[in-house]
Amino acid sequence: MKKNKLNYKESLDELQKIVEKIENPETDLQDISKYVKRASELVKQCQEQLRAIEREIPDIT
Repeated sequence: MKKNKLNYKESLDELQKIVEKIENPETDLQDISKYVKRASELVKQCQEQLRAIEREIPDIT
């Protein structure tokens, strides 16, 4: 799994793949913990990117 910062779309794409893996009944239980941790990191990155854009919008308008 990638550990570097991704753009918003890349983060969402990776999150979707993680959800598919977690929902797969054949996914090993130990792997689910790893996927949940990575998903948490990605959600945090997305939130930071959204906050940054929210701060920029008033300056643009």
